[in-house]
Amino acid sequence: MAVENKIPSEEIVNDKFDQATANLLVKTGLGLSIGIVASALLFKRRMWPVTFFTGAGVGASYADAQRIFDSVSALGRPAASNNSA
Repeated sequence: MAVENKIPSEEIVNDKFDQATANLLVKTGLGLSIGIVASALLFKRRMWPVTFFTGAGVGASYADAQRIFDSVSALGRPAASNNSA
């Protein structure tokens, strides 16, 4: 008998969640950094650039998390399922 090394579905979801969380931290931190620099150099230390760029980082990471968790094909259509009815 051949023994297959299968990864449990919980580990797959955990890996995706870890990837999405790391993506959130990186993109939010990058947006915060860009916002602070833009605020200090260009906008006379206003708060809105910090908020805007941080929100843009969160939004970008949210879009990536949707891409990570949803199975879609390269063209944006839902992936074909193996169940033929």
